[in-house]
Amino acid sequence: MRASLRTEGPACAVLKPADTAEVAALVRLDVVTAGMLALVCTLAMVVARYSRSYLRGDPGAQRYGRALLATLGAVTTLVLADDLVVIAGAWMATSFALHQLLTFFHDRTGALVAAHKKFLQSRLADACVLVALALLGRAVGSLRLPEIHAWAQAHPVLPPAVQVATVLLVVVVCLKSAQLPFHGWLTQVMEAPTPVSALLHAGIVNIGGLLMIRLAPLMAHAALAQTLLVVVGTSTAVVAALVMTTRVSIKVALAWSTAAQMGFMLVELWILLV
Repeated sequence: MRASLRTEGPACAVLKPADTAEVAALVRLDVVTAGMLALVCTLAMVVARYSRSYLRGDPGAQRYGRALLATLGAVTTLVLADDLVVIAGAWMATSFALHQLLTFFHDRTGALVAAHKKFLQSRLADACVLVALALLGRAVGSLRLPEIHAWAQAHPVLPPAVQVATVLLVVVVCLKSAQLPFHGWLTQVMEAPTPVSALLHAGIVNIGGLLMIRLAPLMAHAALAQTLLVVVGTSTAVVAALVMTTRVSIKVALAWSTAAQMGFMLVELWILLV
């Protein structure tokens, strides 16, 4: 007896063109997305292959693999998202999944303390994100990036509530991208598995820069947020670069180098905005 294909019923509702269009509307396809997606996929492949060799024979390899895939999936979702709600949710999911990787070695007290310090800072950043989204959503009426960009072009002088939202978003970037004075956690998570350090330094801390690029039309009108961006970025770039030259440990030196690199990135973003 041949099975027949059903063309009606609840199961087929998933395949309706209208629903497909709604899902597609949440995905942003542009040059930035293509470039970031290529970088994320390449980094994911390198880290996954390195992790397989690094943890060969470790009893916790499967637990590590699940957390790694969850982290990579959340980052990929963030890169593709065209809605600030999805971006914020994916960023939070990335933080929770990364926490499992940073605390992989349960017997290393230093790693656990540093991971929990980062966890608390990330929750503070999440609170700032939620307040910023609430302010933006109330002023703009939508949290989709195209609507925010159109609104920003029509309102070159931002109302106070939106100014506060942009400042909060810069604070979030400083918290999650290891900028002064919130840089301590990055130099203290070196006891996590080395592939996790590679994933963290080469990719995850750069998410803040991607958020600023996504919101560039809005941030171009936010003078106070721009000032905070360039002051923090310049200070971090100079201090971290100088401290890096005094470190003996290669991993610690790389951590300071990452903080300095993110500082330079924020300054470059400011140059593009002004």
